[in-house]
Amino acid sequence: MKTKHSKLRGFTLIELLVVIAVIGILMGMVGPRVFDLLTSSKVKKSQSIFRSWVTQLYQYKEHYKYFPPFLLVEDEGKPVLLSEDEDAHDSFIIALKGMQWDPSSQEWLPLEQGSDQRKQNRKGREFHSFSEDEFGVDGYLADSWGGTKIRIVVDQDGDGLIKLDSSAVDEIVTALKQEYDDEVVDDAIDKISVIREKVGIYVLYDDSGETESENVFSWDILKYLEED
Repeated sequence: MKTKHSKLRGFTLIELLVVIAVIGILMGMVGPRVFDLLTSSKVKKSQSIFRSWVTQLYQYKEHYKYFPPFLLVEDEGKPVLLSEDEDAHDSFIIALKGMQWDPSSQEWLPLEQGSDQRKQNRKGREFHSFSEDEFGVDGYLADSWGGTKIRIVVDQDGDGLIKLDSSAVDEIVTALKQEYDDEVVDDAIDKISVIREKVGIYVLYDDSGETESENVFSWDILKYLEED
């Protein structure tokens, strides 16, 4: 008795090329959307953290009747940069946590009585409990991309507004032009230059290092860039 065997038919070269081409087209369509979703998620995460810090700085102000002293050294509108190279990083953490953070060991340390940093939080009160998500791999405060160039400005004269320094405005404008049409940004400069809140925290587009941060603001600056 003869047994019939079905013939196994493989893909032809043309069929394989067609499949590869279709996959390439789909990846071209889906890839950017996935990237946009990931970027949007990181923007929202950073913005949420920044707004939480803003809330706690308000609590600090209500408790002590002034903002942390390190934020009052520069003229109003000139941002204080939090980074691993600045004392402002330690001062910010102490002001909100009431303890000192050691990035190398990634441990909390008590404040020494009479130390210069003690003046940032005289009573050692905790206003904010920092989570792991707020720190980068090196143990410093970072945005969702790992960048440490976080800027803070506060209302020093009590009028409820912060008029940004011209150099700060130039930085923001340059960064926004990475996302928006130059003309749209230029038309909004007057509105961009004033923060209508008592605290502003932000990071700007930066591709100069290992990380590539995007623009994130604790206040709604983007409403000035929406085209009618």
